[in-house]
Amino acid sequence: MGTGTLVRAVPHKMPVPTCFVLNTEAQPMIYTVTLSPALDYLVWLDQFEEGGLNRTEKTAFRAGGKGINVSVVLSRLGFKSICLGFTAGFVGTELIRMLNADGIRHDFITVKDGCSRINVKIKSNTESEINAYGPRISGKELDQLKKQAEKLESGDVLVLSGNPPKNVPEDVYSELINAVSEKQVRIVLDTSGKHLLSALEKHPWLIKPNRAELEEAFETKFDSMEQIAEAALKLREKGAENVLVSLGAEGALLASDDGCVYTCAIPAGQLIDSTGAGDSMVAGFIAEDLAGGSREECIRYAVACGCASSYSYDLLERSFLEQVYCQTPLPVKFF
Repeated sequence: MGTGTLVRAVPHKMPVPTCFVLNTEAQPMIYTVTLSPALDYLVWLDQFEEGGLNRTEKTAFRAGGKGINVSVVLSRLGFKSICLGFTAGFVGTELIRMLNADGIRHDFITVKDGCSRINVKIKSNTESEINAYGPRISGKELDQLKKQAEKLESGDVLVLSGNPPKNVPEDVYSELINAVSEKQVRIVLDTSGKHLLSALEKHPWLIKPNRAELEEAFETKFDSMEQIAEAALKLREKGAENVLVSLGAEGALLASDDGCVYTCAIPAGQLIDSTGAGDSMVAGFIAEDLAGGSREECIRYAVACGCASSYSYDLLERSFLEQVYCQTPLPVKFF
């Protein structure tokens, strides 16, 4: 795997994250839901010329979709998970082949009509994406997914990632949360807009909006870290237990269930591919929490995981992550 240039500095003095040394055999099961998985076609080129002939420098195919990304990263961190969702057509067949090759468990529901998506990710002087629509999912197929969710056990983690396709009811995430409401299942919600706001009353354990999604939720632009912190705390008041806000080059902010707000800056490095960086943060936060890490350790590890992916041509690899983690600044208690 190619990696970016990591600027060397004196490592920050903090014990290695708990999950680096944890035996994960007895962990709770983690289920990730990707309603519309995709085969991502990533292309790198020096400069993209709109309307002209562009030749690539490097290309790659990757099993994609936010929940799948979380499962891939968890696997590379040594944590087991099961991918749920819907696949269709020859693209769905290829997605399953790729996950099998990586040893990632899945229990996808096969949609009879249509085809899973192929998304194009253009990496040049700027990053651009062309995301397709997936197959139409019927009510009967959604009921199958709810029945799968009902089989989760107390202590399990359910990760709901991405915005639902347009042909799926807006309350699909709320319905999936209802399916596990009688059990102590921890809900991780990484979505935006009405899908996020409508599910807050279900008290998700973790939500992870980025800055743009946070601004969308409050219909305003934020000019300072103080405003971002206040907005994150308001989402906690509305029901979320932990609010992890990804801020790109500014790092991340966590309004935590321990009553504190933390910020964590990113280590220096070369951006190669931001696809899946936020999903890597989600996986890192879950992994460090399950390992018994403090909230400060959780946000630092989440930031390191996000950077280890974005400074690479692929989602993070453990050896590179350990380098990145050593360069990740210690979190600061904001208030």
